[in-house]
Amino acid sequence: MDMSSKVGIDSKRTTAASVAIVGVVVYLALVYLKPILMPLAIAVLLFFLIKPPEQYIYAKVGHRGVSYGTVILTFIVSMYVISIFLYEQLTAFVDEVPTITEKLEEKRQHYASSDFYGLEVIFSDSSWIEVLASPSNIETFVLAILGSLGAFVGTMVTVLIFLLFIVLEEHTIAKRFRQAFPQSTGRARSIVKDSTESISAYVVSKVTCSGGQAIVMTLIISPVGFDIPGWFLFGVLCFLLDFIPILGALFATIPPVLIGFIMLDPLMALLMLALLIGNQQMFGSLVEPNLSGAKIGISPLVLLLTVMLFSQVWGIAGAIIGAPMIIMIRLILDENERTRPVAIMMANDVEEE
Repeated sequence: MDMSSKVGIDSKRTTAASVAIVGVVVYLALVYLKPILMPLAIAVLLFFLIKPPEQYIYAKVGHRGVSYGTVILTFIVSMYVISIFLYEQLTAFVDEVPTITEKLEEKRQHYASSDFYGLEVIFSDSSWIEVLASPSNIETFVLAILGSLGAFVGTMVTVLIFLLFIVLEEHTIAKRFRQAFPQSTGRARSIVKDSTESISAYVVSKVTCSGGQAIVMTLIISPVGFDIPGWFLFGVLCFLLDFIPILGALFATIPPVLIGFIMLDPLMALLMLALLIGNQQMFGSLVEPNLSGAKIGISPLVLLLTVMLFSQVWGIAGAIIGAPMIIMIRLILDENERTRPVAIMMANDVEEE
C-alpha cells in the first residue's frame, strides 16, 4: 500500500471518528440542555419559515419592523386561537365518552350471546376489550397528545424571546461572520439560502398534504359519513400529527378507527378503515412526494430514525421539528468536502456520474 492510499484511509477513519464523537456530544446536549436547545431550535426554524412572507411584506411596506411584527403577531394569534379551539373540541369529546362506553358494553354482550363458532367466548371476557378499545383509554390517548402539544405551545414564550434576538441580530451576525470567516461567507450564504428554500418547501408541502388529508378524514368520520363522536377533534389531530413524518398520520387514525368499531356495524367499520387507509396512502405516497420534490431528499430510514430520536429526547415537539432539523443538518454536511459522504448517505437518492 502506497503512502497516499494510507493517508486517504487514515483521513476517512479520522472523519468517521469525528462524526461519531460529535454525534454522541450532540445527543447528550439534546438530552441535558433541552430547556435551552429545544426553544432555540424552534426559533431558528421559525426564522427560516417566516423569512419568505416577511420579505414579501417588506417589499410592499419597506419597513423591517412592520414586516416582522405582522408575521410574528399573526403567528401568536393563530397559536392562541388553535389552543382555545382544541380545548373546546376536547371538552365536547369528553362529554361523549359515557355514550361510547355504553355502546361498547352493548356490543360486547351482543357478540358474547351470539354464535360465532366458539369465538363468542372471547367476548364473554371484557378485560381484553377494555385494554384494547376502552373509551377511557382512547380519552387518555387524546389527552396525552394534546397535553404534549400544550407543553409545546407553553414553550412559545421562550421561543419568541430567542426569535426576537435572532431577528434583531440578523444583519449584525452576517457582518460579524463575514469579518471572522471571510473565506466561508459564500458557503454560509449558500447554506442559509438552501435551508430557507428546503424548509419552506417542506412546510408548504406538509401544510397542504396535512390539510387535505385532515379535511378528507373529517368528512369520512363526520355526520356526512360515518358520524364518529369527536370527529372534528380527530380531524384537527390528524392535521397536527401529520407533521410527524411516517408515523403521525397513523397515530391520528387509531382513535376514530377504534371508536368506529365500537359504534358501527363490523362491515361499516371495515369500510371506514379502508377509506381512511386509502386517504393516507393517496396523500402520503402520491401527493406529498410530488409537492415536496427533491428539496427534502432525506432517506425514509434516516427520517424515521430522526423522528424516533427527537421524539425520545424532546417528545412530540421533537418529532415535529426533527424533519426540518435533519434537512438543515444534511445541507450543512453537504457543504463540507470531508462530511459530504455522510450527507450523501443521508440522501433519498443520488445521481450517478
